[in-house]
Amino acid sequence: MIQVASKEALLAMKLRANRPGRDTRDIRLLVSLCEISSLDEADELYEDFYPGDSLGPRAISMVTAILAEGITDSPLQPGPINL
Repeated sequence: MIQVASKEALLAMKLRANRPGRDTRDIRLLVSLCEISSLDEADELYEDFYPGDSLGPRAISMVTAILAEGITDSPLQPGPINL
């Protein structure tokens, strides 16, 4: 049996890694798919998967920039997510 992580779990993992250049596109797409519209929502989702932990400074900067720019990747044609 093959199981795939939920989009929320993938976003939490991507936010934890937050590798500039490598994860930015995936985080942008997953933020859109998870309907995240604020930094607080992103932090809440992250804490659901990593209790007692909060977003690091690099992840905060990345999410803030993504939300400020607006979501440009279409969730209908996501392409592969880089693991």
